[in-house]
Amino acid sequence: MNPYVLSQFRHRSGRAFGVVLGIALGAALYLALTMLGGAFNLAAVLPLKGVAADLVLTRPATGAATEAPLQKTRGPRLPFGNSIFTAGEALLIAGEPGVTTSSGALEIWDFGDSNYRVVLGIDPSQTLVGPLAGLKTGLLSGRLLEAGDGEVAVADRHFAAFYGLKPGDSIQLGGKAFRIVGIAEQKQSSQAGVANLYIPISVAEGLVGLRDGEVNQVYVGLSDASRSDAVVKALTARLGPLSAVSQESILEVMGGVSRVTARFASLGAALGAIGGLALAWAALSGLMAERRREIGIMKAVGWKSRDILRSFVLESTMLGTLGGILGIAIGIIIAYSFASLPLPTQAMQPNLPGLAAVPLPAASLNLPVELSPAAIFAAFLIAVVGGTATGWIGAKRATRLGTARVLRDE
Repeated sequence: MNPYVLSQFRHRSGRAFGVVLGIALGAALYLALTMLGGAFNLAAVLPLKGVAADLVLTRPATGAATEAPLQKTRGPRLPFGNSIFTAGEALLIAGEPGVTTSSGALEIWDFGDSNYRVVLGIDPSQTLVGPLAGLKTGLLSGRLLEAGDGEVAVADRHFAAFYGLKPGDSIQLGGKAFRIVGIAEQKQSSQAGVANLYIPISVAEGLVGLRDGEVNQVYVGLSDASRSDAVVKALTARLGPLSAVSQESILEVMGGVSRVTARFASLGAALGAIGGLALAWAALSGLMAERRREIGIMKAVGWKSRDILRSFVLESTMLGTLGGILGIAIGIIIAYSFASLPLPTQAMQPNLPGLAAVPLPAASLNLPVELSPAAIFAAFLIAVVGGTATGWIGAKRATRLGTARVLRDE
């Protein structure tokens, strides 16, 4: 092959590869950032999915109640660090604008000689939101709590395995024998909805001397989860300081990168796509400039401008298609490289001096990256349409030049 022709072929191939690479980069960034943004948003929802809630509310204690002194007495007590919602306050939360459903629960710590276990009193009638919503899908044996139940309990799977418990066995709580009626597991739940034992809330209130309807956790479902901050702010104005576990608070626990990615994924993806197309435009403009002589010759031998334009647009579409396929592959690889990334979750069980907690199930979570057909289609569409439009603009400009001028300039 003629050395000059070979040189031109290599040069133009390099330019064409630059176009494909630019388009691929834009498509890859768009797809990867879109998938990661969705993954961080999903990761913030999953810890609350097990309790079917958008918010979990507690009331922080003040003064000496916030301290965790050495526990010297045995038996059940309320946790250190939070205080009670009255029955009226629980109704006020349920009636707050934007709240669609709510359920109260009562967390109790039951102390033994050298350890303690977490007991959660729940309302057997509240199945739409709260711990029972997750336990319904996680029941392994026996049954769940039912209306009218007395001193019975559902044991967490890990707790039951630790002590070798099964339905029909008994366990002591507050000097009373509780019959195990079921073994269940809270899946995909934060530790706000996880306990070693679940008992009827009316029985739990009696163990710690509370009145009917008094709780220390409220699970809330909202008509619009994005308004959780506004709902918490309104409730704080009416009830005083509250602690809220929400999608936003979980993102804060995950760290700054997750918040930025979740909030601005769409903007970042769009900017990535634009940046990639800008690189493709630069490469394609150089390629068109180098092919002006070719265009002039085509016009000199009778090609019409629309035919030349059609030919170059078809070529650009092919380059855009190749760039889109390559970009999708790169974007998927980038996104799934984060799938094994462990994310921190909120631990609700404190470390008490001189006591060991009976282990609660770990609330570990990896970044749940999911393949999005819509994002893949959008990335491919951006690549093809962007590449075609870029080629059309460049070819249109080149075909406007007169044949004599093109050949003379060359």
